[in-house]
Amino acid sequence: MRKLVLAGAAIGLTLTAAAGCSGKPEGDSGPIWAGSTQSLPTSAAAPPAATAAAPSPSATAATKVTYTFPVIGKNSYARTHHDYPASDVITACGNKFVAVTSGVVLAVSAKDTWTAKKNDGATRGGLSVSILGDDGVRYYGSHLSSIADGIEPGARVKTGQTLAKTGDTGDASACHLHFGISPPCAKQGDWWNQRGTLYPWPYLDSWRKDGQKSPVAAVKAWQKKNGCPKAPTADA
Repeated sequence: MRKLVLAGAAIGLTLTAAAGCSGKPEGDSGPIWAGSTQSLPTSAAAPPAATAAAPSPSATAATKVTYTFPVIGKNSYARTHHDYPASDVITACGNKFVAVTSGVVLAVSAKDTWTAKKNDGATRGGLSVSILGDDGVRYYGSHLSSIADGIEPGARVKTGQTLAKTGDTGDASACHLHFGISPPCAKQGDWWNQRGTLYPWPYLDSWRKDGQKSPVAAVKAWQKKNGCPKAPTADA
């Protein structure tokens, strides 16, 4: 983004120290298997007891999708964003950017190549990470200061796992996390979709309070209406 301007009444925040976290990240639960089998003892003196058939174990493990807030540390955000839907989470540099849900890393930008002279939309985010959540939604964070070890395309991540640290790389005028929600579309390279296609604030509001509001239905509705744009619809 060219300049960090939050329309509306954004909450002021002193970017000097992180005063604890906004809630403990929720871990990913292990596989859940349904049912078990047991044999009942019998004896020669007594007739066999009638037993009901026990359910058989599920063929696949059940995956429970959970959500958490993307930043650990003092922060604020507005319900508006310039030019296209996204959220700028204002926070101090060096706070943790965590996976909002479990999934797989799609793309990582580990080097800041943005320059004001060229102002290429593909590099405006500076250091960034995007993941494909187990819910089928793409989540993106940018303007990061560093990427966590092991965070690379194809890596599995759990809800609340540290992806990176917040910063002001790329086209940023202050430390913050640019957070975007979108359908996966091309998965990599379609930066104009990756940066955000619908407003995250209703979900951020929920996750901040340990709620579990899901963007799945809204993302599916957006994609049904708009498809996957092949080029930017806003140059900012």
